[in-house]
Amino acid sequence: MKEVFGRTKQGDVVTSYTITNKTGMSATIIDYGATVVKLLIPDRHGSLRDIQLGYDDVQSYEEGTTFFGTIIGRNANRICGGQVTIDGVKYQMDQNDNENNLHSGLNGIDKKMWTVLALSDSSVSFICKSDDMEQKLPGDLTITVTYSISDDNEFKIAYDAVPEKKTIINLTSHMYFNLDGHYKGSIEDHTITIDADYYNTVIDSKAIPTEDKEPVAGTVFDFRKPKKVGQDINKSDIQLEYVGGYDHNYVIKGGTGNIRHFATVYSEESGICMDLFSDQTGTQFYSGNFIGEQKGKGNFDYHNRSGLCLEPQYIPNAMNFIPEGDIDCPIFDANEHYHSESIYKFSIK
Repeated sequence: MKEVFGRTKQGDVVTSYTITNKTGMSATIIDYGATVVKLLIPDRHGSLRDIQLGYDDVQSYEEGTTFFGTIIGRNANRICGGQVTIDGVKYQMDQNDNENNLHSGLNGIDKKMWTVLALSDSSVSFICKSDDMEQKLPGDLTITVTYSISDDNEFKIAYDAVPEKKTIINLTSHMYFNLDGHYKGSIEDHTITIDADYYNTVIDSKAIPTEDKEPVAGTVFDFRKPKKVGQDINKSDIQLEYVGGYDHNYVIKGGTGNIRHFATVYSEESGICMDLFSDQTGTQFYSGNFIGEQKGKGNFDYHNRSGLCLEPQYIPNAMNFIPEGDIDCPIFDANEHYHSESIYKFSIK
């Protein structure tokens, strides 16, 4: 199903596309930023809950700075000083976050109109082009994202991209989840498990991780066993204080390129359980520390920690300390095919 969602400031018509399955689960995505604006999941009583934070109008997505539901690229997360060197040439990107580059800067693909390639009842594919030097990075980059829903309640995102020149490709989805419903408030009572023995420490208040991974054992970052998000989030720990909670990258067990389970989120109130799978190197766990006070869908108030993100991706700033050609480095040669998949599987517990 498709319908008009609104118009951009430039007058482009923004269309929403809703895909469904036999259980009643559905996702609504708009062609502005290929953004997920609604995700309806059956709770333990069979009632549908919209678990995705977002807005009701295009203007809020244009002006928003929290990246609700958008596709991030061509590079997700932070690059130290906004600088990267490719084939001996240094490229200076926007410094839009503590002198670093965050989510590709001011011209990320989250602010572009995408074109629909294919649409069915249960899937929709979008395509866009990031122009040469649009984000101060070399080469045209053609990006395709396909959303699909299976009858066993798997919500899947498949990313594909092909560069004209050697460049950075590191795509992710910035969905904000509240398994009780987008309007329900804090996610601190959500229980989360992250199947990772290591995380990348933040070296300072600018949130750039070190090159060395640190063990989670014995720290507030240990989610190897189910733990409520809020259990340790306000403890006196300099890493938490730098970013107001969790905003850290975890190293997913198993090899990059292999789809494997890496996290589980559960809400006792709704009974909704979300299992996450990815073929990426790591995932950024973000506890929504900088959502701020703002109006969301249905005129509901959003606050800090109203939603959480788990964003599969390469390790932040990896292009500056992992050699080109390494499987864990997000630098791709001209015409080299980038492909990644993420799966969000929902069930009742």
